[in-house]
Amino acid sequence: ETQSTQNPTDSVSQVDLFGHCWNSCLHNTRHIVFWIRSIATSDNNNIDIDNDDNAASATTTTTTMDLSFLYEGNNAAFVHLIGKYYVLCWVFHIFSAVVSSAYFPAYKEKDTKDKKSKVPTTFADRINWDYTNASIPYCALIFYFYVAAVLELRPLGLEGRWATQTFNSTHGITLHIASSLYETTNYIFAKKGLVFYLHHVVTVGGCITMLFFGRASYWCCLLGLVEGTNIPLGFVLGGPFRSTPAIKNSLAYKVNGVLLWVMYLVIRVPIPYSIYLLHADLNEHGLGKGDNVAWVFDDATMHSAWVVYMDLVGLFLWGLSMMWFSQITSGMMKALGIGIKATAIKKKAA
Repeated sequence: ETQSTQNPTDSVSQVDLFGHCWNSCLHNTRHIVFWIRSIATSDNNNIDIDNDDNAASATTTTTTMDLSFLYEGNNAAFVHLIGKYYVLCWVFHIFSAVVSSAYFPAYKEKDTKDKKSKVPTTFADRINWDYTNASIPYCALIFYFYVAAVLELRPLGLEGRWATQTFNSTHGITLHIASSLYETTNYIFAKKGLVFYLHHVVTVGGCITMLFFGRASYWCCLLGLVEGTNIPLGFVLGGPFRSTPAIKNSLAYKVNGVLLWVMYLVIRVPIPYSIYLLHADLNEHGLGKGDNVAWVFDDATMHSAWVVYMDLVGLFLWGLSMMWFSQITSGMMKALGIGIKATAIKKKAA
């Protein structure tokens, strides 16, 4: 196998990477959000964009891509906050690159397949290393915001679940969107498979509707609690931890692996139950029903499309979670030595 040599400009490219990516990701995000809003508010091919301060409304046609609504009221604050959090993710990334380059030899070189020699790591290797490390602090922040939001919104009943935004819910969702854009950027250079892109596309799509339309924040935060599992996962897969024998062989590392399994069991496995609870609200108080508060779009067609989208997203993410849960379970049992003796006895008997 031919190994690529280390490019001396890689470290510079990695540090300067976010400049170009930030501009393109923000540009695409603005178009996606405007497109969704355009469909939801269209009336005979016209779009009326109302200012939250009851200023004069601006009217444009669907053939004109007017992004001004992204700079009005809360939406402008959301876009700017996403941008700031996107840059923060790259700050974590660059910090990992600097520290790892200085203190962890495995960041610069790796074993060959036969374990007999060392070769320089590739740019993709280092991107994987750094974004995995960076995910630990920002996922911890997302998890904190989401837990706080769920705890403060749930006691408020229907209004809390469907028509209320708080500091914690807003910061949690904007950081979730920003980190997904950051990770998607890294996937390009880390040569990730299609399923990883799909995971983030559907996640960002759901978060955007609930953030920019100011509804269902509770459900976004409740389902978003799954990000908490990425904290112990980052320690399991993070380069500094798995490449350092003293850490990898420690009791703390094994306990962290068990914690990852427990968090998957508690947070990710019950995703269908969260979707069930969401549907309970929709069936009793959805658009035109009961208290008429359980909706994101007040247009019947868009409302139905959003419900179907959330169902598909929930099932897709749950399916991925179950696949990863199976792999995590196997890895944990192997690390703890569970099942190894039984396998050895069977082989010996054979």
